[in-house]
Amino acid sequence: MPYIIGTPIPEEKVLVQSLSHIYGIGLYQSKILCKKAGFGSDSRGKDVSFPKGKILENLAEGTSLPLGADLRRFQNDKIRRLCALSTYRGSRHRKGLPVRGQRTHTNSKKRPIPKLNVSSS
Repeated sequence: MPYIIGTPIPEEKVLVQSLSHIYGIGLYQSKILCKKAGFGSDSRGKDVSFPKGKILENLAEGTSLPLGADLRRFQNDKIRRLCALSTYRGSRHRKGLPVRGQRTHTNSKKRPIPKLNVSSS
């Protein structure tokens, strides 16, 4: 099973869909990467050899955007900064409520709310 940017690529899945499993790469970007690396639209994960995998990884890392764990770290740092500054958005993140102004009266009832531990003394 080939790994590209720390993400396993399933062998039986179409390569274009498999590349979109990498955090930060969508279907459109994965189509472009496959075309640049010389893979057809019906290529599968088992068709990726080690040298071709390195070519795909170099093409993906050649984009100016962060991908994979770097992107997750960047987004978590932004959320932590908002929480540390005590902004409204940060407080919504901390409470587990919708952040972007969505309705909460009837929607967002199934979003997990962090439980507070109450000790009985």
